Amino acid sequence: MLVLLRKEIASFFASATGVVVIGIFLLLTGVFLWVLPVETNVLNSGYANLDGLFSLAPWLYLFLIPALTMRMFPDEFRSGTMELLLTRPVSRMQIVLAKYFAGVALAVLSLLPTLVYFLTVCWLGAPAYNMDFGGFWGSFLGLVLLAMVYVSIGIFASTLSDNPVVAFLVAALFCYLSYQGFEWIALLFDGAHAQDMVSRMGIAYHYESMSRGVIDLRDLAYFLTVIVLFLCGAFLVFKGKPTWRFAYVLGAVLAFDLLAVFFFFRLDLTSEKRYTLSPQTRSFLKQVEEPVDVTVYLEGDLNMGFLRLKKSTADMLTEMKVYANKDISVTFVNPAQGATDEERNAHYAELQAAGLTATMVHDRDREGRQQQKVVFPWLRMMTEKDTVNVLLLKNIAGNSGDENLNVSIENLEYGLIDALRRLTNKHPLDVAFLEGHGELPEQYVSDISEQLSQYYNVHRGALGTDVDALDPFKVLIVARPLKAFSETDKFIIDQYIMRGGRVLWLVDGVSVDAGTAIANDVKISDMLFTYGVRIDPVLLSDVQCSYIPLLFDDEEDNAEPQMYPWYYSPLLTLSPYNVITKNIAPVEGQFVSAIDFVGEDSLLRREVLMATSAHTGVESVPCPVSFEIVELSGESSFFANAYVPVACLQEGSFRSVFANRMVPKEMNMKGRQIVAESAPTRMIVVADGDLIANDYESGQPLPLGYNKYMGRQFGNGDFVLNAVNYLADDEGWMSLRGRSLKLRLLDKTRVSVLRNRCIAFNLGLPLLLLIIFSVGYQLVRKNIYKR
Repeated sequence: MLVLLRKEIASFFASATGVVVIGIFLLLTGVFLWVLPVETNVLNSGYANLDGLFSLAPWLYLFLIPALTMRMFPDEFRSGTMELLLTRPVSRMQIVLAKYFAGVALAVLSLLPTLVYFLTVCWLGAPAYNMDFGGFWGSFLGLVLLAMVYVSIGIFASTLSDNPVVAFLVAALFCYLSYQGFEWIALLFDGAHAQDMVSRMGIAYHYESMSRGVIDLRDLAYFLTVIVLFLCGAFLVFKGKPTWRFAYVLGAVLAFDLLAVFFFFRLDLTSEKRYTLSPQTRSFLKQVEEPVDVTVYLEGDLNMGFLRLKKSTADMLTEMKVYANKDISVTFVNPAQGATDEERNAHYAELQAAGLTATMVHDRDREGRQQQKVVFPWLRMMTEKDTVNVLLLKNIAGNSGDENLNVSIENLEYGLIDALRRLTNKHPLDVAFLEGHGELPEQYVSDISEQLSQYYNVHRGALGTDVDALDPFKVLIVARPLKAFSETDKFIIDQYIMRGGRVLWLVDGVSVDAGTAIANDVKISDMLFTYGVRIDPVLLSDVQCSYIPLLFDDEEDNAEPQMYPWYYSPLLTLSPYNVITKNIAPVEGQFVSAIDFVGEDSLLRREVLMATSAHTGVESVPCPVSFEIVELSGESSFFANAYVPVACLQEGSFRSVFANRMVPKEMNMKGRQIVAESAPTRMIVVADGDLIANDYESGQPLPLGYNKYMGRQFGNGDFVLNAVNYLADDEGWMSLRGRSLKLRLLDKTRVSVLRNRCIAFNLGLPLLLLIIFSVGYQLVRKNIYKR
């Protein structure tokens, strides 16, 4: 077999045809990757990867592989050497295998020059070598396996005719039908399940995961099965007779297929394991009891960033389909569909009415011309009974476009599984807003209440004398109390915490009345102190703040209000390390106070969630509050403090404030004893009650965190929702928000300066290497024969 293998390789390079075939393949690959302004163009994408190579290769293989294999049997038939070959001590199956492995070797040799592209992308990375090496080599392995399948098809086609051209055409047709044909056939069936079953029969379905660097045992089994079937077909066409060995091979392949079905193995070779779903996600997907339809509106004329978001969304949905108990049907829809502008605008209006808002994207082409596009970065997840809209794009002020797209990709698993959980949640937990102490009225928490209602049953109410009054609720929300808590109320809340209850405290340290800030003492300082935290009665101001329109008395009557920095409304800095605050927009505060941790308690884990900026003013109360502060320079020594904590998370076991106190006489203890130390639980304390309050305009509530004067959406709603979800989370769902993916970009400066050199290098060097190899091979072969 080795002699035959060397003979095939030698005969391929003995003629100029072989070199020309590989040269055309390398030239076409280089043109699509480095020259043409298409999706696969590496330099235009801006990202340090070669995804374009792995999506392009299956189509270029339709030319390359049939050209590599088209002469392997026809030349033997036409020249009469096959009869001579059969007189040798070699079986027909050995002949087939020798020619097959020769074809695989030639295919791999044709791929090796493409490693020049890999070196170029490494060098152009920002910083250099900022590339996912594991993902690349995993995808490259998938490319080799795809070549092996195509070669087996080419070998089979070459046994059907003694005409190389016919063999080429048949191989190209069979490769195309095997790769893409089943995708077209699937469209003829009704129902997602039937379409999915048909698609699984095609090569494209199984190559998709490998092209991302994910090795699945079922895909390996599929590739092995296809290879063996076509090689066995070639053996039978080649006048071979089935033998027991033939049956053994088929039996072994069948056994491997069964092993792949019953023994699940999936290896993610990417550096950040970006295609590895969390254990809780996999477990949840196996419990989904009804089919899910997903419509993604990322389609049409998209820039490279949104194409990357589209691909990442498709990849994540594909991974979810792998583990789902029921079908997840995915459809990509172009929101700009329509033959006329009227039809297109009507479709836009329909999407807007369904709650899918458009995003205006401003781009520049290579000539620097401004372009504006309408994008709907949304998907809709639907079951028979309900629909959930999911915003795929996270737009955080201060981040670049690439950073926001990377954040969006980081949050895909959490966003998708969060939507699916809402769709399938038949037994939502209960949360409650506390009343009876001057807390924010219902209309001022209407927006966050609506958001929470997508996850929980939301209640409101005051406390009585029942010690168990709060037990049905997973989370208690205390939203800006202004009146003192009675000992009875404090006792009920304390014992609720001792039994594992979770509390979100949003309490003002100061209240502002008639131009004066005074301490807001609602008689819970002793509770919070015992729990390890103190809200200081100080008023914070911050150079990093929102703006308000003001018109001073000394200005002209027809003067327009001017925007001034309102230092008493700080834009709070969020911890990038906590899943509650990671990747959300700054949070807008209003008359904020400071938080201190009290004592050292080994039973508690503490973490600051929000703080002021590096230029903060701290005033003890009582103190005046005046609009004249807007005239203060941000460089004033008044802002001499830095990073003052405003919100914190505490987790662990808390000590009861009533451990050494009498039980309030009004309490109905129902025969219970005081619990002096809590079960493991958690609480969040925020020294700003207005942070949860939504504004109003024309009698309608505005989204929580929306500043109507600045026309900007802040992260208040995301923070409160994440805080409640974290407090209620016993299964670790919020940990999915902690996923981090390294942003791998090309150096734009180097790409711009060295663009033409990169194109010439990646077009010329692979061809030069091919020529050097061919000439060297001929010289070595000539010297051998001279001897």
